[in-house]
Amino acid sequence: GGGGAEAPKTCHQHSCTYKHLLRPTTMAICLPGDTVPLNGARPGTGVCLLDGVTYQGSATTAGVVRRSGDEVFVENLRKRYIPRQGDLVIGIVSQRGAEAYKMDIRAPCSAYLPTLAFNGATKRNRPTLEVGSLALCRVEAAHPDLDIELSCIDHDTKKAWSTGEVILGELTGGLSFEVAISSAIRLQDDDCFVLDRLGKEFAYEMCTGLNGRVWVKAKNARETVLLLQAIRRSFGMSDAQVEVMVQKIVELFS
Repeated sequence: GGGGAEAPKTCHQHSCTYKHLLRPTTMAICLPGDTVPLNGARPGTGVCLLDGVTYQGSATTAGVVRRSGDEVFVENLRKRYIPRQGDLVIGIVSQRGAEAYKMDIRAPCSAYLPTLAFNGATKRNRPTLEVGSLALCRVEAAHPDLDIELSCIDHDTKKAWSTGEVILGELTGGLSFEVAISSAIRLQDDDCFVLDRLGKEFAYEMCTGLNGRVWVKAKNARETVLLLQAIRRSFGMSDAQVEVMVQKIVELFS
């Protein structure tokens, strides 16, 4: 993937770069029937308008209340990912075609990534992804009745995919694992304790897709596996419990 190992994919860089796309502005958990303050936004998925005067919404599903642009919606605590335009996701190549790759993004319908949807890609000079390869992509178009269109074009940089410095694109090496959608949102938080704490002890790169797929890569295979296990175990732990777990991992390496 064009020298992907040197790409600056450390810890939170993805979350910071795409903060406006990725980070929920509220982390309130709601149940069906709960009041959802809209604060001037329109109701999205999982929210219906209760009262046009006070402009309150009501949750129609259980999940995490999120706001994106001028829309407030509920991110369902399901395992199934429902694609939304602008989401960053980690896809796995399931099929190669002349014009596009078929991608598994854990969604109800299939997704495709055009072979030229990379910074500076041409028919003669474009990345070659094998079946099973992982790629960090943006959801370009998400219509309920059509296949999902993905893109690896990063509009925030003029660099070409071949430099290995574009954030979107193939993720080489490392390991990937799947988490609940709500856990993926938590991992993208700027002050995610487990990621910050592990970052003080280990050098690693990490990406979290909003589709609940996580990719992590440390300096060797053993560290990568340990970090993956630590992140998985951290869900539901208090900061104090995470601290104890990290100390034990550090002892293993000392």
